[in-house]
Formats: sequence, C-alpha cells, structure tokens
Amino acid sequence: MQNSYFQVAKSFFNPETLIPFLIGAIFLSVLGNAISDILKAIIGDTTSDAVQIAIGSVVIFIFCVWLVAKSLTTNLPPMDLGKSSPRKHKGLILLVSREEPCRKAIEHHLPELKYCWLICSSQTLNVAKKLQQDFPKLIIPEPLVIKDVYDPVEFSHMVMNIYDNLPSRWTKDDIISDFTGMTAQGSVGMTIASLLMRQSSLQYTPAETRDGNKTGNSLNPIEIVLAGRRLARSKNLTKN
Repeated sequence: MQNSYFQVAKSFFNPETLIPFLIGAIFLSVLGNAISDILKAIIGDTTSDAVQIAIGSVVIFIFCVWLVAKSLTTNLPPMDLGKSSPRKHKGLILLVSREEPCRKAIEHHLPELKYCWLICSSQTLNVAKKLQQDFPKLIIPEPLVIKDVYDPVEFSHMVMNIYDNLPSRWTKDDIISDFTGMTAQGSVGMTIASLLMRQSSLQYTPAETRDGNKTGNSLNPIEIVLAGRRLARSKNLTKN
C-alpha cells in the first residue's frame, strides 16, 4: 500500500506534471479574477451584487455540465454485443412492461411492420394504450390482458392463439415474438409457445448500460435462435 502511495506522489510531483499544473492553475486564477472584476464593474460591487454574481455563476456552471453530459450521451456510439439482430418482420408480439424497450422493438421492424400484438397486465395497460396511439399507421388490436402474470401456461396459450389466427396468407415466418417485458414466467410462456409452434421466431431487446448502470435506453433487438431453428438452418445450409 505504501509503495502505491509513493508511486502516485512520485508521478504527480515531478516536473513533467507539476509545472503544467501550476501554469494552468495560475492562468485560471488570473482569468477568474479578470472576469470577476469585469462583472463587478458591470453589475456592481455591493454584497447583493456579489450574491447575484455567485448565483449566476452556479447557474452557468450547471448549464455547462448539463450541455456536456447531453453531448456525450448523444454522441456515444451504439454498443455492439456481438449478436445479430432479427430481420424485419411484418408481425410482432410484445410483452409490455416499460415503454422504451417496446418502442425500440417496434421501430426496429419499421417500415415492414404491419401488425403488432400487445400482451400486458392490468398495471401496464396504459402503456399498451399509449403505444397504440403513438403508432397509428400500424394495425394494433386491443391489448391482450393477462390475468395471472405468474402463470407461464396462460402466456403460452395467448401467444399460440395469436399464431393460430394470423392474417390471411401469413405464415409463422412473418411474425416474431419479443419476450423482454413483464415477468420471467411470461418470457418462459412465450418461449414454450415458440417451441411448440416449431419455426416461430424470438427476439430480446436488451437494456443499454454504461459503467455497469442502466441508462434507461434500449439497444437493438437480438435474435434468439432456439435449438430446433439452428438444426433447420444447418440442414438448409447443407442442402445448398
């Protein structure tokens, strides 16, 4: 531990780092005094004027921090998880929890997306209704409300019922299910339905994280390839 402290002190208190630090500190001090004198000449030199200058400086500092943080967030490159995104589908089944991942999943499949089925609970029904309003060009039936969010069988039956009543001339390949939202039991139920429907597709919309913390945004959906679909793909590649 003492060696580490010694290394830090040694690296800081050397001409290569100390001299530029002192020059920068002196420059900022002179610049700060000059700006302070200018503000006093313009605003005044009383105690109330000094308070106004201090408050204004704090406000400007907070604004600059916010501006820099916003620019860093908007300029961050999209994270690459090394996973492939699903191709754009005409139909999408969503488990509705937070609005952000649902919106990201929908936008990924635009403009090819035509239908979107929303499975939600009574607590997330308002989110589903808002998604209906925000995507007026899509055909979004009335949200399907799950009675027991901890029953994977109910989820499975609801998803399979959607697959059994697809629009005319649609096949299972035209539709994909996103199991990101709601409960773990809901994700299990949707996966079971996908397995039972054989060639149905699955995707997951992961949350974006920075330094181990969630940002509140979502990344592009990831295609989940089950064992049966992998085997089918391998056979198709062998035939080709």
